Amino acid sequence: MAMAAPISMPIYMRLGGGAELQVGDVEVPVSGEGALSLSRTMLAAALRSAADHLDAPPVGEACEASP
Repeated sequence: MAMAAPISMPIYMRLGGGAELQVGDVEVPVSGEGALSLSRTMLAAALRSAADHLDAPPVGEACEASP
């Protein structure tokens, strides 16, 4: 039986009525039978990683904030 590759699932964020922005990805392992395996720990780690990317905007990009 062939070994399945992990699936990459995008994480999107939307603030208010604004447009969605992709802030990260979660790689979900798939078993040889095609079953997905995603634990709360893995999901939490993926969300933390996405948040880390939001902490520091890319060089030259200003972060817009309302007063």
